[in-house]
Amino acid sequence: MSQKLSGMEENIKLIREFISDKVEKTGADGVTLGLSGGLDSTTVLKLSIDALGEERVHGIIMPESASPEEDMKDARWIAEKWDIEYDEIDIDPIMESFPAGPEEKLPYANLKARTRACIEYYIANVEHKLVVGTGNKSELLLGYTTKYGDSAADFLPIGDIYKSDLRDLAEKIGVPERFLDKVPRAGLWEGQTDEEELGHTYEEIDEVLKGIEKQEPLKKIAEKNGVSKETVEDVKEMIDKTAHKRKFPTVLKLRSRTVGNDWREFSR
Repeated sequence: MSQKLSGMEENIKLIREFISDKVEKTGADGVTLGLSGGLDSTTVLKLSIDALGEERVHGIIMPESASPEEDMKDARWIAEKWDIEYDEIDIDPIMESFPAGPEEKLPYANLKARTRACIEYYIANVEHKLVVGTGNKSELLLGYTTKYGDSAADFLPIGDIYKSDLRDLAEKIGVPERFLDKVPRAGLWEGQTDEEELGHTYEEIDEVLKGIEKQEPLKKIAEKNGVSKETVEDVKEMIDKTAHKRKFPTVLKLRSRTVGNDWREFSR
């Protein structure tokens, strides 16, 4: 008799099956993904290798002048440790071709993310692969992602895993310790960290998000988790303001069934 899987083990099993199923059903030859040297991309890399085998996974490291060198070294190290094919493409020359500069802080950061997405999709198209995204549930709900940038992917294996829960999952599947306690950062400008930019820790944010997911009153979420009313309101506001990032672009409805609204896919 087989032993019952724990909740985490079941999640890991389902994620691996999800990756394999997506690739097999589309007839793709594997996946490509951007490697940042952080916990999220390293975890998705390991899950993809477990699901498909290292020969079907292509990593892409895309440094630029603001990229933390430690993260780039870690990205190279893990690609070589797990024996996957990987390319390293410096995006600085590409960025210099745009009429934009670092003084335009957020637009320039978004441009970096969209440039990386273009590279990932180009390589995926050439190699008949899918782009696997590395976004987690916290980032998706907060809209802490660049539209058509790091959110551009064919599927998101850890998109229903909260950031504060990801460490335990990563440890369980064998992600090396050097990645487990890294300060979360997108590396879009020098000294940037996720929590400083968001104004709250992921532990605080995720407690609020979990309460909202359960449809608990905001006041109860604050009292139950020992977070301030302001924190709860900030998180709720981030969710509300970024709803457009989680939806298909709005289509003006002129016919009986409209894409992104009430069109339903079907096959005969």
